[in-house]
This record gives sequence, C-alpha cells and structure tokens, in this order.
Amino acid sequence: MRKLFGDWLQLKSYLHHKKIPPLFSEREIWACQLGVNVGFEMDGKKDGALRPVLVFKKLSHQTCLGIPLTGKQKQGSWYRDSYVGGKSGSFCFHQIRIFDAKRFKYRMETISSQEFKDLKESFFAFIA
Repeated sequence: MRKLFGDWLQLKSYLHHKKIPPLFSEREIWACQLGVNVGFEMDGKKDGALRPVLVFKKLSHQTCLGIPLTGKQKQGSWYRDSYVGGKSGSFCFHQIRIFDAKRFKYRMETISSQEFKDLKESFFAFIA
C-alpha cells in the first residue's frame, strides 16, 4: 500500500493550528485524525485519516492517553474485543499513546463504567 504522506502533511498543518480543541472525558470514543504513520504504527483510514480512539486517561484539557481501535477482532494479549458503533473490533493495547485533542473530530460514543473497568483490568494484565 502506498502511503500519501503529502496529503497528511496538509491536514496535519490544519490540525496543529486549530484554536480550540473539543472537550473530552475518559471512557469516550472519538473519531481521531491519526494520519499516515511510519512502519507498523496504526494509521487513520479514508478521508481525514480517521480511526476510533478511546480516551483511557485524561492528562490535561488538551491531551490524553488513548487506545486506538481496529475494525477487526484480533487475538493476543495486546488486544481486547470491542463493540463500537454497532461493529465488532478490538482495542489495541500495543498502540496506546498520547493524543492531542486537536486530532479529535467527533465523539462516537461512551462506553459503560463496567466495560471501562474490565478494559482497565485487561490493560493492566497486558503490561504486567
């Protein structure tokens, strides 16, 4: 697959200069403009380089620790099944990272407190 870095650079410049990022909270899943990344880092898909990302831990008004999702169910200790937007997929623990809220395009949904608690337990088992 050929990566279109030039197209992403234009969008990245626009995101960088956004004045006010959206308000967000833990447990929310946002359509996040991840862009075109290097190697095995998760990319965004389609127009706007979007991928769902769970706000795992809010760090400030502008940043969070986020867990990207994939639209396919995957096996392994670094994945956990998800059901977001009426579709099954997986949370990708091995792709967790810091996200700036300027990358958030729109809120998709909020997972339940119980699902978030279960997800945290799975994540802590993964890093142990």
